[in-house]
Amino acid sequence: MEQKESFGTKIKTGVSTLKKHWKTPPDGYYVNYKEFLNMALGSGSISWLSVIVSWTTISINIPMMISYFKVSTGFIFIAGIVASIFGLVRAPILSMMIDNSNSKKGKFKPFLPWTSILTVLCFTFIPFIPEAWVGNILFAFDIPSIPVFAVAASHIEVSLASLIMFMLIQIGAFFYTLLTQCLVGIEQTISPVSQERANIGAFKGLISNIPSSIVNIVIPLVAGIAFASSENPMNNIELYRFAFPICGIGGIVFVFFAYFGTEERTVVHKEFVAKVKFSEGAKQLFTNKYFWIITIFNIVVGIRGNINMYLWICNYAIGGQSGAFALTVCNMVLNNALVPGMLLGPWMIKKLGKRNVMLISTAGFTVMAFMQLFTLKSPYLMLVAIFFQNLFNGLSYVATIMVPDVLDYQQWKTGKRLEGFWQNCNAFVMTFCGLFTSALMPLFMSFGGVGFGDNIDTALKNPDIMYGTFKSVTWLGIISSVICIIPIIFYDLSEKKHADYIRALKIRAVVQNYKNNELSEDDVASLKEIIDFANENNNQFVLDELDKHLEIKSIFESKTQAAE
Repeated sequence: MEQKESFGTKIKTGVSTLKKHWKTPPDGYYVNYKEFLNMALGSGSISWLSVIVSWTTISINIPMMISYFKVSTGFIFIAGIVASIFGLVRAPILSMMIDNSNSKKGKFKPFLPWTSILTVLCFTFIPFIPEAWVGNILFAFDIPSIPVFAVAASHIEVSLASLIMFMLIQIGAFFYTLLTQCLVGIEQTISPVSQERANIGAFKGLISNIPSSIVNIVIPLVAGIAFASSENPMNNIELYRFAFPICGIGGIVFVFFAYFGTEERTVVHKEFVAKVKFSEGAKQLFTNKYFWIITIFNIVVGIRGNINMYLWICNYAIGGQSGAFALTVCNMVLNNALVPGMLLGPWMIKKLGKRNVMLISTAGFTVMAFMQLFTLKSPYLMLVAIFFQNLFNGLSYVATIMVPDVLDYQQWKTGKRLEGFWQNCNAFVMTFCGLFTSALMPLFMSFGGVGFGDNIDTALKNPDIMYGTFKSVTWLGIISSVICIIPIIFYDLSEKKHADYIRALKIRAVVQNYKNNELSEDDVASLKEIIDFANENNNQFVLDELDKHLEIKSIFESKTQAAE
């Protein structure tokens, strides 16, 4: 009886807290629960669109690519290089667009509606490219043998369908990247409090990923029922012609939650104008050690992700209706394996700090990568290993929370807000490195027996080649998992350091508002709170910042005179 009352009391307290903070933020925080929810739902736009983007990726493990467009590893290799060149051109354009935006609606929100619509138009058309165009070969080229990498000479054909598909993906990627970066930018500036951003990131991760989780469960289920007679139900193009328009509509509708229901809160003075030259912004970031730590980590994580071969396992090692059913279960279970990390992340960050949480995540993933090596002949055990990899990977979202902390540090150091430059300089470096790292997956597959010119769908139906490929790609994942640990060791921007940088930025903003005759009661209250904190805790960093501004005495004198 007491347990029921205790549980009921907790529910009542929770509901009361929800009502209290629905429109009023908790003490010490900036975001009320309504805006919290709008941020999560708005980010759901990316979840909807990620389905159509991920299922049209030019990759060797995407059913549409290998069955409908019949791409080879050689085509993927060359397409990856060309796409990387487009990415290098795209990065500076997006940087300038974002970090020089001064709309009254905000720095990021004006981009949201039209980028979501154009993303949908580009990607949704891809599965509707006529099948007759697949057989229309426009041109071909040869890749010479590379004995040192065990790569045989290959003949690569490019069809009309493949060319149009590639161009639509590149155009769509421009708008999708801009949309994603703007939603990330809103999340990075929605609060200056690091712990609150961590809470928002975790809650957003849970809510915003629901659409893609559901769709990725439904798609294999529908495939297994509607196309049961097919050898590989997931390869039927009609499946994507049905699903893509639905996901596209969801992507457009959900973005308006963020557009109308969120606020950007950067710690700047009221007359601040965003204006950054590309050379200036790039130089500032390229000399920031934290930029390189996080960027190198992201590059290697991208390589590490190749170890997650559950699509191949379901389609080829298991196969048929059993494989389609296994894929449905995997999409439900493996994606939800990220949830515990998202739930525990904010608590772990508070107790251990971001750096230590990331070390736990990367070390745990590495152990599970080694576990996969010993399960190669047992597809269901491989899926178990991948589940535990995802379990530890659920904490890796913390790396995205590190970014706004570093941006606040960068603003303290240089006076510039560089959200757009960060994302695009990061993309520039990753794309440049991708010119080389994109060859790793085809290369390691060639170690397993899949040639650059081979049809992957055909090659992986050979058990010897399939298991050889599983082994070689698993080793790629193990090597990159170990490397992932190294950059995190050098990350030393602690939560205490970040809080001090924010206090310094608030001091500067108040002083500048005073100089511009824009000083408010909230400015004075904020400044007094910082001064009291610094004196009570003997915080030398903040005290030194206060000593730099002779105007502080005048600020309090002016307010005293105004009160009299």
